[in-house]
Amino acid sequence: MTTHPVEATERPRTPETRRPGLGVLAVGLAVAAGMTLAACSSGGGTESSSGKSVDSLVSGTPSAGGAASKGGTHDSAVDAKRPQLRLDTSPEEDQRLTDAYNACLQAHGVPMNQERAAAAGAKQAPPKVGEADSPKYRAAYDACLVKLPRQPPETSPETNPHYADDYRAYVKCLQGRGMKIHLISDTSVTPDGLAWTFDDDTTGSLPESKIDQADRSCSQEAFGGK
Repeated sequence: MTTHPVEATERPRTPETRRPGLGVLAVGLAVAAGMTLAACSSGGGTESSSGKSVDSLVSGTPSAGGAASKGGTHDSAVDAKRPQLRLDTSPEEDQRLTDAYNACLQAHGVPMNQERAAAAGAKQAPPKVGEADSPKYRAAYDACLVKLPRQPPETSPETNPHYADDYRAYVKCLQGRGMKIHLISDTSVTPDGLAWTFDDDTTGSLPESKIDQADRSCSQEAFGGK
């Protein structure tokens, strides 16, 4: 069963993870009934200590790997040059920025998931899952960090003092739109423990075709105060 937390640190994105609002960070939403829900942009799932597959909502989505600057923290000068996403950034602009980041990684030798790109009919492939954590490609992620879009400040507990309340409102909104999910507390997934996972019984849940729009609308409503 998939859990969906928001991580405090940003992670390079590939088309398998989702974060609130833009669908850029990603999801491979696996439902207990066996239905797999594909999302439109970033990252690979990981596993929590409980063995559950985890998809980051904020950067969401793969490990930062080489994306950190010297000393393990982001270079503020580089961060200032990175594209800034908003809650109302269009899917097209979001994808364009994600493709530019992934194209940079590819140009620096990071192995790309061409099979996934072909299956989705995408021109730009994402990195293969796990490559961000490989020391071999640390320099590539460092070089491309300047192209990694910054997530909306509203979706980070570090920049939104009302993040916990907003996140709970976000989950409640998704439930109200028909998603069979529930909030869980799992500090093995995120420091603050906020995450959501699918109910055991997902019968009658929101169809896959409507999930991305629900996620986007609920993100703007909950995190944008709308």
